[in-house]
Amino acid sequence: MHPAPSRRLAALVGATGLLVTLGAGPALAATPTGTATSSPAAAGDAELQGEACPDDEGATVLVDPQGLAGGELATPTAGCALEAPDGLVALTEAGFTATESGPGFVCTIDAVPAPDQADCTNDGYWAYYYAPRDGEWTASEVGAADRVPEVGGVEAWSWTELSGDSLAGAPPRVEPAAVEALPVAGETDASAPDAPAVEDSVDESVPVTTIVVIAVLAVLLVLGIVVGGRRRRHQVEREMDERSSDGR
Repeated sequence: MHPAPSRRLAALVGATGLLVTLGAGPALAATPTGTATSSPAAAGDAELQGEACPDDEGATVLVDPQGLAGGELATPTAGCALEAPDGLVALTEAGFTATESGPGFVCTIDAVPAPDQADCTNDGYWAYYYAPRDGEWTASEVGAADRVPEVGGVEAWSWTELSGDSLAGAPPRVEPAAVEALPVAGETDASAPDAPAVEDSVDESVPVTTIVVIAVLAVLLVLGIVVGGRRRRHQVEREMDERSSDGR
């Protein structure tokens, strides 16, 4: 059973108008109201990895642990959600695994934060953003389960540490346009070398027709030996019978 959100976080939710999406599935989101765009200082602080959706299909989902994580989520990572009926489904369809700390709160994404890094019920939360590819980040005014991602757009989840009485989200450290430099999901790398051709196991120096003719001749030779042996045996038996008749 997941622990409930702390009194501190709950108090901040009530005081700042945090919108909580309830009853929307196993992974639920909490996001502050209003809009926020990424600051100039945030851009370029981290390198984006992963893959993006085509610009006319699905939604690209970006997760930024803000330096909190290790392993595969050490830097902002993106994935493609071809099926994205809402923000929560898009998060999992893009290849991420989310858990909840209680109804309405995404606690971890791909096991981040780890228990020894931060407490998702007291130290911080995952802020939910969206943007067109050529635009700026905007903090969602509704929970992820109540928002339908735009086709070709970018969704983002950014870890935000609670500081004092502020619930202002921390925008991702990379701009939405950064997804343009990622490989597109489902497309093969044209620069990759072609696989070596499988050589024919038949020696091309010997024509197939020659092999067939030799095989047929071998079969005919065996049949000739067998038939000739039978005829000779029958002839010997016939001669013996004739000699026996003359002796009588």
